[in-house]
Amino acid sequence: MSLLRVVGWCVMSVFVLAGCAPQGLYYWGAYEDGLYDRYVENSGEQVEAYLRQSMTEAEANRMPVPPGLYADYGFVLYQRGDKAGAIDYFRRERGLYPESTALMNKLIERIEQQDKSGAADLPTEELAGEER
Repeated sequence: MSLLRVVGWCVMSVFVLAGCAPQGLYYWGAYEDGLYDRYVENSGEQVEAYLRQSMTEAEANRMPVPPGLYADYGFVLYQRGDKAGAIDYFRRERGLYPESTALMNKLIERIEQQDKSGAADLPTEELAGEER
């Protein structure tokens, strides 16, 4: 076999094997960019858009939403004052990732207690502290 043929087969093998590489377990999309913008750049305006875009693209690509994305979006909704939406996304997180059940139940319980007591909203720092 000539050297050119051997090199050709090697190059072709690399391309074939590269096409077989596994995709990620989750579809992260722009989620990491949103986290960076929120925590480093303090740009809350873009966060909701990043989260929604990541969820939509994950569902369109038929890939699982990464852990924490539904909870993070729920927290954004809570900060915006949409308690029902926040509870819905906390429940989605809990349903998809059972290991988050204790935290999601606590957050849902807190929001429901606020609604029943008619008390002023808790500072978002208090909920954020529990999320970590």
